Amino acid sequence: MTPKSVFLKAMCAALLINAAPPVRGETFAVKLGKITLGQLTYSRNSKGQTLQSTLANTPLGVFNGTFMGTSRPGKSADHSRVTEFVGISKSSRKSRKVEVQIGVIRALSTIVTPTSEETPLSDPARVPTGVVDPVTAIGQLLTAKGCPKIISIYDGRRAIALLPTGVETGETTLICNITYQVIAGPGHLSPLKITTAKMRVTYRLQDTTQALTQIRLGSGIFNLVLDHVD
Repeated sequence: MTPKSVFLKAMCAALLINAAPPVRGETFAVKLGKITLGQLTYSRNSKGQTLQSTLANTPLGVFNGTFMGTSRPGKSADHSRVTEFVGISKSSRKSRKVEVQIGVIRALSTIVTPTSEETPLSDPARVPTGVVDPVTAIGQLLTAKGCPKIISIYDGRRAIALLPTGVETGETTLICNITYQVIAGPGHLSPLKITTAKMRVTYRLQDTTQALTQIRLGSGIFNLVLDHVD
């Protein structure tokens, strides 16, 4: 296992289960260097948000598989409003299902199947406050006005923060530099336990609109790129 798979999991793992037909979709080609590994598609409608990734051309086929997840409004056992996240990942090596309920302030419940995939952060009492699920986080990047502010993410196994570090502006582009940081729970790829990567998020500016065109994730010599497919 190599550091490049960190980024595949960061952006693709725990994503999309059955949902209503999408009203709007955004598709990105997932690339490593000059090689296209697969696609990632985000969509949303009145019932919630979905994110779906298919990787079919990873080196030696090691990380080929599907990653699916949904995020939708729901109600907890006491009938308070929550966000319900369900994420499924499947590959030739293993599969995992994560179910999370996130309230207004913090995570309320987490179920990871199989239980061997649980981590200490699968206990919601240990999760920092103010988190959103991975699908919602991608939606916030797509709909940002200007550069996104801090986004704290909980995927059922760890908590991650996207921390703004700088802005570059041009006549038709806005580039947001961000640090991807695991802030609680295990790093990616045990025993490597990778916890930090650099992100570079590029938006196209036209009149009063802002459109996400590219996300770059880098660590050392490895660079994963998500290019918007027009």
